[in-house]
Amino acid sequence: MRVDPKAAPVARRVHKRGQRKKVHYFAPGRIGHLSQLESRLEVGGAAVMGLDPRVMGMRSQPMCFDLTTGRTYASKEQLREATSNHLTRPIEYTPDFEVLLAKGPVLVEVKHSELIAKCPKILQYPSILARYGHRLVILDEKLLTETLVRNMRLLTIALKQPVSRELLDTLVGDCANGRTFSDLVARGHPQRAILDGIARGILTTDLRSERLSEASRISVTSGLPNHLMELPLG
Repeated sequence: MRVDPKAAPVARRVHKRGQRKKVHYFAPGRIGHLSQLESRLEVGGAAVMGLDPRVMGMRSQPMCFDLTTGRTYASKEQLREATSNHLTRPIEYTPDFEVLLAKGPVLVEVKHSELIAKCPKILQYPSILARYGHRLVILDEKLLTETLVRNMRLLTIALKQPVSRELLDTLVGDCANGRTFSDLVARGHPQRAILDGIARGILTTDLRSERLSEASRISVTSGLPNHLMELPLG
């Protein structure tokens, strides 16, 4: 269901009845509209991708593939209608996300390793889709760690409450040689300014190994904001 009228249509609905799936609502970082997602891990993936500066756009449940032919359809219903008279049954597949990068789109499947183990055929999908000219990346909880996701969701909140450029410039000056989060707060910098700087890629810290805390070491980003580019997207 398209819960945000400005969001792109989805190819597969999240059922709130019948299958009794829990619906998660989330609007990712810089580029996402409010979407319905099927799992907490999908929300985590959206949070991490939504702050990645390589990501220019993102939509959930973008299209439905018939993997036997490589043809795409706007929805499962359209696929089934189009193939209803075929002698062979289609192999239906709807990726979780389509992510737009500068060099083109990439499809993303977010799935817990336990579910992959129960249905290992999903591991064949990247090579199948590659034959049809599509790139599919599979993300599990080993890439979307609890610590990384928690940090990115915190930064997503901060990005929605931006601070002035003047505050950020002063903050950058105090981080020239690196300081702890608590040091910066003690020097009068608002916590939301520090988080905003990290979310924008102006400041950097280790987001994968440890939760953001008073002890986190904050420094000025040198080169690319790699702390926001943790996933193998491009």
